[in-house]
Amino acid sequence: MGLFDKKNNKVERNEEEQQVDAKIKYPFLTILVEEVLSMTSTEVSIIGNVRGDTLTSGQELYLLGRNNKSIKTKALRVEDTLMSKMPKAEVGENVSVVLEGLRQSDVDKFDVLSAVNSLDAEVDPSTEPVNPYLTGMLREAKRLQEEKDFMGRLVENIATEAKFLSPCMHQPGNEEDESKVGVALLRGKDGKNYLAAFTDSHELELMDDLPEKLIQPIDFARIMLIIKQAPVDGLLINPKTEGFVITTTLLEALSMHKRKINSHIREQKLDPQQPVMLAVPKEENLPKDLFDALSEHMKKEPRILRAWYGLMVFPKDETKSHLIIIDTLEEAPEVFGGVGDAARPFLNDMQLNMQAAARVGQMTENLVLFYERADDIVV
Repeated sequence: MGLFDKKNNKVERNEEEQQVDAKIKYPFLTILVEEVLSMTSTEVSIIGNVRGDTLTSGQELYLLGRNNKSIKTKALRVEDTLMSKMPKAEVGENVSVVLEGLRQSDVDKFDVLSAVNSLDAEVDPSTEPVNPYLTGMLREAKRLQEEKDFMGRLVENIATEAKFLSPCMHQPGNEEDESKVGVALLRGKDGKNYLAAFTDSHELELMDDLPEKLIQPIDFARIMLIIKQAPVDGLLINPKTEGFVITTTLLEALSMHKRKINSHIREQKLDPQQPVMLAVPKEENLPKDLFDALSEHMKKEPRILRAWYGLMVFPKDETKSHLIIIDTLEEAPEVFGGVGDAARPFLNDMQLNMQAAARVGQMTENLVLFYERADDIVV
């Protein structure tokens, strides 16, 4: 991952890049969408608080959201809480904004209106990230920290899409060895050490008391690598403005959640009001094709020792689901995800539920053992 000098990183850019950079005025305007109102079939307005910069009527904006959503729009009208038109709204004012060219279905609660577009405003998001969607959410994080949906979206963005800037320093004699890049830690008011992360160069430059260091771009994978190797208690985002902290425990939980998503694993809690019966089909009704496919896959996965099969029967709606219990050396999402991928062509429109043997006690005694690793198998 490339590094560049904090003071001089803009000097060597060509003229075209500097023109793109000039479009970004810091701090830029953001408005978190807190309510969506349908005016007509072709007109929608949102309610939110102006942050970062003044909002003017007729201003071009971008509607940003999950999964890199980015829609260009315009503030057709700006109104106060009494629905009176305003030529402009200052930072801190609650406003209603009528948006051009959008319908109610285009806008979700907790989207962000921004003067900067997350997809094309950056010179190079891999080396100098700008995170307008995340910035807009961070500006409201302390006020909405009890909103589960809001906080879920915020940390989801950090784990899946956001890229940050972070100070670092090469250890002597290892300038070309990125694995040995030292990181600059900040001590929080609680006395703990945090990895500092900045959503853009403006937030970084606010740290005027930070010693001159190299700056490295980091994403979530890089953050987790640092967390594992350094004495870090968490991540501190934009220390001078929002000061948003994510503890190491939460970062590790996010990492596990991301691994489950990448492995196509969806956790589902059973309804305690719906009874579940565990059954074993007769020999002639066992899914032999499923067993064969899973056994072939498990031979190539050294972490799987044994596997059992049963049927979950839900009498209330007369549905059935395959159940696979896996005795594994490691309860890694990738292990269960691989089993799910191998099983998918043979499920016959039924769901597949999986569980680790260590979590089900003696349940396996009544199930069909269809796979057991042989001692002489070489992987």
